[in-house]
Amino acid sequence: MKIKKWKWNYYILAFFIFIGLMLFIDFKLEGTVAEYFERQILFDREKVLFVGMDRTRGTFYWPRLKYILKDMVIGGFVLLEMVVYFTSRYSQNKERKKIIAQLEQRISLLSKGEVPEKVQELKLIDSEINEIRRENELVKQEILMAMSKKNDLVTYLAHDLKTPLTSIVGYLTILDESEVPEEVRQDYIKKLLEKSYRMEDLTNQFFDITRFSLQEIPLNKSLLDAEFFLEQLTEELYPLLKEKNLKFDINLTPNIKIYADGSLFARVLNNLLKNAIAYSHKDSVIKIKVEMGKCSMQLFVENDGDVISEQELKLIFEKFYRRDQSRNQSSGAGLGLAIAREIVQKHQGSLEAESQDGHTVFIITLPNS
Repeated sequence: MKIKKWKWNYYILAFFIFIGLMLFIDFKLEGTVAEYFERQILFDREKVLFVGMDRTRGTFYWPRLKYILKDMVIGGFVLLEMVVYFTSRYSQNKERKKIIAQLEQRISLLSKGEVPEKVQELKLIDSEINEIRRENELVKQEILMAMSKKNDLVTYLAHDLKTPLTSIVGYLTILDESEVPEEVRQDYIKKLLEKSYRMEDLTNQFFDITRFSLQEIPLNKSLLDAEFFLEQLTEELYPLLKEKNLKFDINLTPNIKIYADGSLFARVLNNLLKNAIAYSHKDSVIKIKVEMGKCSMQLFVENDGDVISEQELKLIFEKFYRRDQSRNQSSGAGLGLAIAREIVQKHQGSLEAESQDGHTVFIITLPNS
């Protein structure tokens, strides 16, 4: 409505300019204009004296006057439109510059946390700018929290590395500087191996922290034989089952194929199975099941352990989240499930978790092609 009102103002202005031009022609260019009209619309012209003044008399020719008036109307309309166009463009540019200057000023004030003067026309823009600022603040807070968790975990892991390293140095010093019975020597070697494995695990956690979300890993998908693939993975983990007397139960129909990157998908299942082993009750069974659909397949990893609350289910896939806050030897860097979900999502799939009365199920869904 405001633009239309401006446009009518320009039409009125142009009309007065046109009237002024006509008056200028009438008073200042009387001789020139009069002679032109005399030549165009009068025939058999002759000079006569009228009230003491020279006048021209002749036969009036209407068609000529009609054409002249038509040209004047068209010319006047074109002139009117030109005046309206250029004046409106000038006004719009001026208004646009004014709005841009106001926006720059408001953005500057909002970025500093100050509240600018309320302008009704800019209310929507102010709302959008505030929303962007809030989102940026949330992102900054998330980054700071992630960095804080990461730094804390690096500190914890560095401290944890000292424990097995000190033990290894101690056992090796005893073996090097003194004679010990063969039975004790074998026991020390066993403990040295356990501490070395612990150091390897902690070192891998360091690598996970430094590499997570810092590189794009390309996918090399292929059809994997599900039965052979799962047998290989579970065989590697059988030594970890002994401490709690756990068992694997694999249930799948023959000739099932999984379309995935073999090495990355192995890491997903390795993380899920190690997680199930760590939190399963003693003498329980970890079940692995595969179901095929028309467009996708689902792989289930089930175990019985501690009850996981609904709130904790939302957190277990967060980076650096660890269920075990005591930092005992079984606690990791809190990246296993986060990395597993990211890998599955790279496969255009999903990884979800359900838990009821201590029975926990991780569900991987992947497209068939």
